[in-house]
Order: sequence, then C-alpha cells, then structure tokens
Amino acid sequence: MIITTKAISIEQIDEAGTGLARIAQLSAVDNDDDTYLPGAFSWKVGGYQWASILPAHDRRAMPFGKARVYEDGDYAFAELRLNLETQAGRDWHSALKFDLATGQPVQEWSYGFETIDADFQQRGNSRVRLLKRLDVHEVSPVLKGAGIHTGTVSIKSAALKEAHFAPLIASLDALAVAVSEDVSHLSATGLKQLGEIHAALGKGLAAADGGAGEKDRALVDTVLADFLRHQSRHNLRG
Repeated sequence: MIITTKAISIEQIDEAGTGLARIAQLSAVDNDDDTYLPGAFSWKVGGYQWASILPAHDRRAMPFGKARVYEDGDYAFAELRLNLETQAGRDWHSALKFDLATGQPVQEWSYGFETIDADFQQRGNSRVRLLKRLDVHEVSPVLKGAGIHTGTVSIKSAALKEAHFAPLIASLDALAVAVSEDVSHLSATGLKQLGEIHAALGKGLAAADGGAGEKDRALVDTVLADFLRHQSRHNLRG
C-alpha cells in the first residue's frame, strides 16, 4: 500500500475545535500534476469518508481528532473536529491560535491518501494523472507541506455566513422546483428528511434566540449548516 501526501489549506477552526479545510479543486491540476475525477473523495457510502487527524503523518501517534472528507461542487473539503478532551488536541488548538496571533502564520498542513483508481490524460503539452478514487487515511499539521499556500487561514467561529448559504439555498431551491412539478419525485425517505430539516431549523432558531451563549450559537450554526447542506441533496428519487 502506497500512501501519498498533499498540502491542504485550513480555512477555519473555532473555539470548540471544529474547522474546515479545503483539500482540492477537482478540475484543477495541482503541483504534482494530478487532477481529480468528480467522486474521487465521495465514492464511499453516504458520499463522504472519515480520516484521523495525526501529528506530522505519524501513524504511531494517538489521533487528536477526526476529519469528515466530502465534495461540494468543484471542491473537496475536510470538516475537522479536534478532540479537546485529549492533551494533544488542546495543545494543537492552542498552538494554532498562537500561530495566527503572532506574526505571519507558519503552520502548514497536508493529508495522506491511498490511490484506489487512477489513469493518465494528455492536457496540452502535459501528461497529468487523473485520480478517480482515493482512500483518505489522515490529515496532519506538518512542518512543511507539499505545496504552496497551505497555512492556517483563520481560527475563529464557524458561524453561518453568506458563502455557506449559497450551496444550501441552491440545493433546496432545486428540490422545491422538482417537487412542485411532480410531487412523486419525493420519496418516503425524502419526506422524512424534510421533516428533520424543519425540526432542525426550529431547534437552531430557538437556541439562537433563547439566550444561548455565543459559543452555543456558533455550535448550532455549524451543526445546522452541515445537516441541511448534506440532507437536502439526498431526498429525490433516482
């Protein structure tokens, strides 16, 4: 088994240790002359896969978190969840905040994966490898990543922002149009999921308006955005 590593960009990590990393742009050719077939990361059941968060790709070390890897449009992402119940998780969380607050951030990241299926293509004068199916094993903070622009971008609240709403609204709008044209498009599972979406919205709004603290509201925002974004894509027949 050959494990390959690539650099990634951490976009945000909040005070609860939850964050987001951008792994790859599927249509782009990276610094290793690799590109991706849509579905390369999302081929497992459910459309996502889990990976450990390890220090410096050290497979002998105890993981200090988990990452859920999925695709959204032309990008692959990893939702990071640091385990703040462990000393390593707390130490890395503190180190990341210090890195961002002190001068220019220097911490870099990468992820390790096994290539399950790949092919080669000719693009112009270049021969590139098309990665069709990957098994992501781990995500790691490292001394030096395998590419450029791989540092921690921010470590702050993962609250809902306009950028998070865009794909969600597009998915729900497409669902509404399909159902309004022919209600038979909605499966029994889809109907159940719509009920869950409605319930989650109610709970989220109630928590946000019911005197919850800033930390609680940020957590509600994160969980609600994740739930809605992914549930809304699996409620049509076929």
